[in-house]
Amino acid sequence: MQESKQTLMPVAEALARLLDSARPFRAVREISLADCQGQYLAEAVTSRVDVPAFDNAAVDGVALRHADLDEPGLTRPMPLRVAAGDAPATLAPGQVARIFTGAPVPAGADTVLMQEDCEIAETRVRLPGKDTVTAGQNIRPAGQDARRDDVVMERGDRLTPQAVGLIASVGIATVKVNTPRVLILTSGDEIQSPEETPLPGKIFDSNGPQLTQLLLQSGFVNVQREHLPDDPAIIRNTLTRVLTDSAQRPDVIISTGGVSVGEEDHLRAVLAEHGELDFWRLAIKPGKPFTYGRIDDIPFFGLPGNPSAVLVCYLMLVLPALRRSCGADAVLPTAMPLPVDFTIKKPAKRQEYLRVRCVSESGQLTLKKHPNQSSGMLSSAVWADGLAVMPVGGGVSSGERLNYFSFADLLGG
Repeated sequence: MQESKQTLMPVAEALARLLDSARPFRAVREISLADCQGQYLAEAVTSRVDVPAFDNAAVDGVALRHADLDEPGLTRPMPLRVAAGDAPATLAPGQVARIFTGAPVPAGADTVLMQEDCEIAETRVRLPGKDTVTAGQNIRPAGQDARRDDVVMERGDRLTPQAVGLIASVGIATVKVNTPRVLILTSGDEIQSPEETPLPGKIFDSNGPQLTQLLLQSGFVNVQREHLPDDPAIIRNTLTRVLTDSAQRPDVIISTGGVSVGEEDHLRAVLAEHGELDFWRLAIKPGKPFTYGRIDDIPFFGLPGNPSAVLVCYLMLVLPALRRSCGADAVLPTAMPLPVDFTIKKPAKRQEYLRVRCVSESGQLTLKKHPNQSSGMLSSAVWADGLAVMPVGGGVSSGERLNYFSFADLLGG
């Protein structure tokens, strides 16, 4: 349905529509842990073993039975020495064992004392009193981190370095990940490659490289890019080629420019021949013109041509939708309300995403705004470390709080 020109859709409504329409990606591949970092699980991971596999010492010290403790100064024989990697041993009543971090706790022992709390001789140990020791202390019990057949990672979870470590610890060497092929379409006769000699009336393509890196950093590694001139025949031929060639057919299409309502916005008209497009005018700044639909049953996101609008729309709308298609429930990080050091008196007509930097002043985190918030500016986004959200109808005075999203949190998921 075409949105009225007078109607600006709230950002929350646009995001809800995108999330509701997201379908699971069919493109799935099994890869090694060495190659999966940053991607999204296509299915849950189940532990093969208990982790740890046995009760083990959390510190260097001595292992004993709590019941064998008595008054301070009691000495006990120490016939056993157990290091990490040793086979499990058995401790007789009344004895203690010298033990090291990670070593299996001997059968018959139920407590480990830190070596600093004991007087360790060659074959005997002087022990503290029973009243100062808790049964079971300094022992990591078997299965504390995971039990065999436990689900340790869910479908849609991001494969961070710590997640990869957890998966390896439960004996899993490969995982199935979502591998959607994402096609970026840049358009316009005014665009030229950064490798070329500058020409009059032309601008260098920044949206293509920016979107490519945004996708890679947010876990989508199969990215292709095509540039389309303002020629309907060439646009039509290119689109037919990528849609009909199974080796090129994308799972997602993201375009920049060419999908508004201007006389030279040919891309939108050609795309509409292959599917259904919904042109939204969003109450968002930067990024008001936004197109969403399906092209030959492929989800399509049409972003504005201004580079900062591309950044904001990708982070706040497109990326959450891609994450939902991967199975993620949490698609945006939690915003942090922080005070600002600037004043904007004019009420915002659209929800504005200000490029800001979070700084610490006298122990207080504060948001500073870049002086140039033009949607055509990228230097402000490089200077900034995140976005502050000014709601529709709102202004802000110095000291008041705005919700803040760091770029690291937005991309890290």
